[in-house]
Amino acid sequence: MTASTACDGKLAKWLGDRVPALAPPLRSRRIGAGQSNVTVLLTDAAGTEWILRRPPLADGGSAAHGVHREARILHALAGTAVPVPEVVATGVDEAGIDGPFAVMARARGIPLAEEHDATALTASERMWLATDVVAVLAELHALNPDEIGLADLGSRDNYVARQIRRMVRNWRTWGEDSAADPAWRACRARLEANVPEQHDVVLAHGDFRLANLLVAEGRVTAVLDWELCTLGDPLADLAWLVDDWRAPDEPAIAMPSPTRAGGFADRTELIADYVTRTGRDVGSLDYYRAFTHWKAATLLQGVLLRRRAGELGEHGAPDLTELERTIRYLLDEALELAG
Repeated sequence: MTASTACDGKLAKWLGDRVPALAPPLRSRRIGAGQSNVTVLLTDAAGTEWILRRPPLADGGSAAHGVHREARILHALAGTAVPVPEVVATGVDEAGIDGPFAVMARARGIPLAEEHDATALTASERMWLATDVVAVLAELHALNPDEIGLADLGSRDNYVARQIRRMVRNWRTWGEDSAADPAWRACRARLEANVPEQHDVVLAHGDFRLANLLVAEGRVTAVLDWELCTLGDPLADLAWLVDDWRAPDEPAIAMPSPTRAGGFADRTELIADYVTRTGRDVGSLDYYRAFTHWKAATLLQGVLLRRRAGELGEHGAPDLTELERTIRYLLDEALELAG
């Protein structure tokens, strides 16, 4: 986190016009360690808080950082059983901000991004949390995209195959000359040869893990970071969650996992609960876990290149050596899971 600073008066006026109860002055502080959209906490003199989201300044309009698309998804989910922040307003090139941005109310709760964040939870809350996280994911996957106005959010078929093609394009730019390239290619070959049939089309979050949830008293109070959301395969979401849900005896990597602090339900319990709630066959889950390991390694290779180029600054910037070690670890695990 960076120190709080006074906001430009234009932003305070812009937000005040939309939130009459705002008490100036308005102060801002960047929060979170994500490498995608920039997240800024806004606080007025009365202590009321909002979240401002915008793409990185060097983004150049990438669809992956579409804050207005994310705001549309949040609007669609409002009133469903999936808890999300309330969108206050969106803008483009106004309020003293260049480019698109969105402002939402600050939802109650805290994110669990690192192991030490788990200290905020009691032993009972750690056990309850697994049940609530799975319940929210099951509710998300039970929604009909057509009924909430998101029928056109993405293609309905071949989610994993489409994701593989996208990662291949990225790797051509990020990793072809890297030390990880042979393992990456070996894993790609196994994944492409064994893509499972997609049985369901759901609203897939794309990055469903504890770091992107707000939690209070062992319950999920809001699901955040919807920029990767699309129509997709529910087992890819489940695999991403259980891969992040790591046990204390698993090694620490550049992608922190708060469950390594201990006291949480284990992966087997999460998976069994999801099956009970959804009735889905998860017999191919090892394939999806191999895919998500491989996808994470690909995305981290992009982070590694941007980190080396100094494009990430110092905010949340991961260690280069740790990134390289994590990429290799993820690929080795992917190969093992892919069989």
